[in-house]
Amino acid sequence: MKKVELLYLSQEDILSLDIGWEEIIKRVEMAVSEQANDTIENPPKRGIHTRPDAFIHEMPVFLKKMDACGIKWVSGYPENYKHDLPQILGVQVMNCPETGVPTAVMDCRWITAVRTSAATAITAKYCAKKNSKKITIIGAGVQGRMHLLAIKHVLPSLEECHIVDIKENVLDDYVSKMSELSHVKIKKFTSIAEAVEDVDIIVTCTQKLHKPIIPADALKPGMLGAGLEAGRAWPAEIIHGVNKVITDDINQTSSYATTGAFAGGLPEFYCQLGDLVNGKPGRENDNESILAFNVGIAAEDISLGQYVYEKAVEKKIGTVLPLMETDF
Repeated sequence: MKKVELLYLSQEDILSLDIGWEEIIKRVEMAVSEQANDTIENPPKRGIHTRPDAFIHEMPVFLKKMDACGIKWVSGYPENYKHDLPQILGVQVMNCPETGVPTAVMDCRWITAVRTSAATAITAKYCAKKNSKKITIIGAGVQGRMHLLAIKHVLPSLEECHIVDIKENVLDDYVSKMSELSHVKIKKFTSIAEAVEDVDIIVTCTQKLHKPIIPADALKPGMLGAGLEAGRAWPAEIIHGVNKVITDDINQTSSYATTGAFAGGLPEFYCQLGDLVNGKPGRENDNESILAFNVGIAAEDISLGQYVYEKAVEKKIGTVLPLMETDF
């Protein structure tokens, strides 16, 4: 029996590969394009919930055109800061599509952070006004940071970011670090109503919410809104009043409507994100108001994970671990 080994990649191993936004966005575009073309086997997330507002999700996928497969096992625990731990933690397993043999086990925290923000950046690429200059980001955590960097990459016209958070120390840290990293002027706010005035884009980088936090008149003609919390931050007046609503996976996003998401009921979706990548028009004039709810699909993680694995093998990064030596 052949000896079987797999590659273990820590967060630091992955960071050392120095993968840039151009590569990240390309891999996410490849994933959502396959999703829209129905060339993936990507069952909806299933999860367990050991604490209130927390989750551990299983996310398997097979991308047929890319011939890549694997699974992400990821947790989200909002109270983890009390334990000096990050909110999002997990692992990702890559498999050989020919034999099913596990080829790699890798940290999925960085992958989750960048693929989520890349999906919003792709939305902005097709749906934001081309000369967008001001953005409001609600939530100054990991996603708040990654979203500014990813969106700035596709919208170099961006000049100013209004950042909102309830924690003053987190706001100060965001301002001190992100101004230099993003080359964007940062203004901090604790009032959402004030922060969303006179901007082109609003992004909610929050966790699960129990009621909307965005003012009903916030998303004006010509603006783009995007939320990571399956619409829970957005009031019914906006969800059902915009010109277009977009998501990365209509079936999966629709399932959230049974758990309290989407005030006023499930909206009528214009298209999936991959349809835009595949050529469907996004923004068609400067007066449209557009809203996007990309809930995150395994195809994005595994597409990027396959690239991470290939780069790690090429650069000889990571630790080779034995899985089995002989038969028994």
